[in-house]
Amino acid sequence: MIDLSGQKYLITGSTSGIGLGVSKLLNELGASVTLCGRNELKLKEVRGGLLYPDKSEFLQIDLLEEFSIKPFLKKSVVSTGVYSGMIHCAGLDITKPYKLLKQKDFDQLNRLNITAPFQLSKELVGKSFFSPDGGSLIWISSVMGALGQKGKIAYTSSKAAVEGLVKSFALELASKKIRVNSIAPGIVKTPLTSDLFDKISPEAVQEIENMHPLGFGETEDVAHLVAFLVSNKSKWITGTTHFIDGGYHIQ
Repeated sequence: MIDLSGQKYLITGSTSGIGLGVSKLLNELGASVTLCGRNELKLKEVRGGLLYPDKSEFLQIDLLEEFSIKPFLKKSVVSTGVYSGMIHCAGLDITKPYKLLKQKDFDQLNRLNITAPFQLSKELVGKSFFSPDGGSLIWISSVMGALGQKGKIAYTSSKAAVEGLVKSFALELASKKIRVNSIAPGIVKTPLTSDLFDKISPEAVQEIENMHPLGFGETEDVAHLVAFLVSNKSKWITGTTHFIDGGYHIQ
């Protein structure tokens, strides 16, 4: 059993999908969690639904805008102690053929998938905010970062960049005993995928599911991998990408 008591994690995209699943599980395992999202009402709802709401706080932030979380971190550390890590779950998907792609599409995806987690990580690992015992940074990528797909040029390129950034970041932070890894899920059942499937035929949905030998995943599947990677049970793992896609990428 993984015990995260005494640990503290900042989690982006906490109000829905994988981020919500991760927030709930880490809190259940005893960790203090800082919930991050754009909607204050949803953040409060998520916090109220946690097993240990007293071991949580929230940060309302739009990662597509210019930001600095240092003022928040100063208050947070004084209140509940230093951080043990971060899980970047916030996501955005733009599906357009190359003829329709605009510069703003690339800018949005790179801002959310690359620039935002880099800036968050850079500020979080500051000496005053992070545990001297080390910790773990995890960026949720996608199986599409290693594969190609029509209409996904902006998305796949930004997710592929995550893998390169994680490797170099892991080398720079190793001396601080901070591990950096990414997780590359296939299709996971979330409100975002439900909205997508509502727009296509049942036959098309079945065709996509057939591309996953073990079927679609659940948010809990990814959350349990996150729990392992932030725990001491993964203390010798860094700079890696972990595929969790029901076998999608091996076909």
